[in-house]
Amino acid sequence: MAFSCDVGDVAYIVCTFTNAGGTLVDPTTITLYLQQPSGSVGTYTGGDIAHPATGTYTYNGTATEAVYWNVKWSGDGAAVAAQQGRYFVRYTNV
Repeated sequence: MAFSCDVGDVAYIVCTFTNAGGTLVDPTTITLYLQQPSGSVGTYTGGDIAHPATGTYTYNGTATEAVYWNVKWSGDGAAVAAQQGRYFVRYTNV
């Protein structure tokens, strides 16, 4: 999930869930935790998260602070798993 963008950009965050055989599966519930560089953590579920295909989830959020953002996706129920990552937001020069 490593990528970078500029302050003010929309960060496109993607997660996929698979079973032990590698087949894409949907968790019963999904939660996204998004930690800003200042330490504030947003929690997103349901309608905040898009589900474009089986096992695939996306979130579009505006990058409001520069430096590293931490991301954790958590699935429960039919597909219990978690994924973590981070992305870098650059200061704008203009």
